[in-house]
Amino acid sequence: MTILYIYITLFTVYFIVLALRSVKPSRKIRDKYTSKDSNICVVVYASGEANTLDNLLKQLKHQDYPKQRYTIYAILDKCKKSSDVTLKSDLDINFITIDNLEPIGKSQAYSILAEKLAETPNLDAYVFLDAKNYVDSDFLTNVNYYLSKYDVFMPMVNYIQEEKGFTPLENIKSTFSRYCSKFIYTSRTRLGLANLINTDSFIIKKALLDKIESFEFQDKVAEIKYTVKLANEGVHVAFIDDLKVYTSIVNYDSRIPSLSKRINIFWNNVTHCPNFLTLEYVCSLIQPNWLVCLLAYAILLHHAYAFPFWTSYTTILITFIILALAFCISIMSTKLYAKEHLYLFAYPIYSVGHIIKNLPPIRGTRNLIKKARRKHNIEKMVTNIIVTDGKKDFQCQLELISDDGLAKVKFINRGKTYLTKNNHLRMVDAIRELSDKLSDYGLSMKVCQCCKYFQPLIDGSTNMVKGCCNCKFQGRVEGDIIPTLVWNTCPKFEEQNVVKLF
Repeated sequence: MTILYIYITLFTVYFIVLALRSVKPSRKIRDKYTSKDSNICVVVYASGEANTLDNLLKQLKHQDYPKQRYTIYAILDKCKKSSDVTLKSDLDINFITIDNLEPIGKSQAYSILAEKLAETPNLDAYVFLDAKNYVDSDFLTNVNYYLSKYDVFMPMVNYIQEEKGFTPLENIKSTFSRYCSKFIYTSRTRLGLANLINTDSFIIKKALLDKIESFEFQDKVAEIKYTVKLANEGVHVAFIDDLKVYTSIVNYDSRIPSLSKRINIFWNNVTHCPNFLTLEYVCSLIQPNWLVCLLAYAILLHHAYAFPFWTSYTTILITFIILALAFCISIMSTKLYAKEHLYLFAYPIYSVGHIIKNLPPIRGTRNLIKKARRKHNIEKMVTNIIVTDGKKDFQCQLELISDDGLAKVKFINRGKTYLTKNNHLRMVDAIRELSDKLSDYGLSMKVCQCCKYFQPLIDGSTNMVKGCCNCKFQGRVEGDIIPTLVWNTCPKFEEQNVVKLF
């Protein structure tokens, strides 16, 4: 019980300090003039649909910041935009297209660009933006001003609804996000404490990035570890509420990893923190939420009232009242509208529902129902093939199946069928699985994919069955490429000599 009292008391002191620091708001700076215009590299990361990429690039091109002082790089990581060709014709934007089978992610994409620009002279800072964001025309002017104050900082994210008004649930999320930004993150910045880095929009000086030498943004846990890495260098990630980006409310993300993962990071770092900045941030990872806080005070008040305790019931009650007053101060400092107060007090109901929704039994049941109801994007193609036992040929059929991009093959012979057991990224691999199964019965398929003269053409398509024939039959022109698909009328067919490891 003593440990619980010390834990909740430390949190109460921490919250009161934040509340007192928020009482005197920082003075809004109207004239952001600086004697130096920094050379800025703006990096826009786009993956998937990236429907807002066009708008963001237009907004960045029409900044009121000197044109010769900033460059724009757009990283298209397996981007599905239909207007890529139009974008690439813009000479004011440098495009890096990554067309792997799967997106490589922000971490690797940013690292590739940073390494490419490592030797660029006179480059002062990077501005990293996800393509889902929007910015004002004075965004880079504000960035240039705050570069004189911080090495790493993040803008405030404002959530917008593009077509219709917010739903009640969206209002709850947006209000809570604003409360955290205007109170917690802002107060921590004023106290010189570290904030969790937001990889969707942040600014970092090139000199610091050269020192850190890496990006590690694979997931939310990696963001925490990167923030700890910066804190180890004595650098705190600042939050600037006067610097804004905008995004759709559908992109809302609390960005808070699970408690178990945060506790794991806490135990791995708390014993060897090199400075107070790191120690404070690591300890902040295990601060209680509103539910834990209320339960802790309820348990302590009941225990102090019913049993002898070294701290009196009155002292605990007064501490709780002071915490409640600090919470009232925090609400006033955020300057919420009247309706937003209702949405903020409704957030606990939403958070309880979110906790219940993600309990393992309920989450597992929900995933099973979703999987059962999900509509599969299935494509099929049937082709005639020949199967031989070395002496006699048999006319059969092959059904090529693509289920949400994963390949399977069904073998059909006189009404009997056999379906490959595994899902494959490429159709040729599914055909190979069927070929191995038939070989156990002394049979082989006379299709190009099983012929030793077949050479696949790797064009990036997941269900690729295309290739070319390398057979040097009589009359073939040297260097001529003969395309093939799944066909078996060639008399030159010879089975591949595949060496099995098992």
